[in-house]
Amino acid sequence: MNASFWIGRNGLSRWIRFALCVVFASAAVPAANAAQNPYVMIKGVSDELLGVIRSNAQYANSDPQRYYSAVEGVLTPVVDFDFIARGVMGRYAKQATAEQRSRFTNAFRRDLVATFARGVANFGDLDVKVVNPGTTPQGNRVNVLQEVRSKEGITKVSYTLVRNRAGQWKLINVILNGVNLGKTFRSQFSQSMQTYGDIDKVISNWSAADDAANKVS
Repeated sequence: MNASFWIGRNGLSRWIRFALCVVFASAAVPAANAAQNPYVMIKGVSDELLGVIRSNAQYANSDPQRYYSAVEGVLTPVVDFDFIARGVMGRYAKQATAEQRSRFTNAFRRDLVATFARGVANFGDLDVKVVNPGTTPQGNRVNVLQEVRSKEGITKVSYTLVRNRAGQWKLINVILNGVNLGKTFRSQFSQSMQTYGDIDKVISNWSAADDAANKVS
């Protein structure tokens, strides 16, 4: 049960693929900017991320792992996958061993990156703007609002970022048009636990790839 399968089951496949295009729009900005101003980070990164997609999408079918790796290399520096994955596990994170939490983080990251990369392979041009950008926040948590215009219409995005001990801003959640993706994935994990009753089985089924895993949907 990977993310793309679960989403498709609920008839949201087309919407979520576009949504994932902007979920990680904060991912390609240099670490220096990430440490300084989250608004600058969100505003400046979209063109760079789309440039990576345009440069590597040609490999989406012929060499998908090359394409996925290029996208993951952009996302990893500023997306706090450990924090997100633990939140997705919810109350089951305390029941899991450190090894299980690590395995789920890896499975979650691989699946989400692959779903995202396949979904955005055909997106070349987006009009993106930060709504009411502000100065560097005094606290360690901020929501940055953004609007993304495409042929599908306007997508309103709210990024939740936190500043870590090194002073870097990290993406921990996204709300798209009112849909909280963190809660959505947490609900998925909880439902899987009710189905399998075993954390190891949930992890195995989460990362299980279907026949379309290496194709652009």
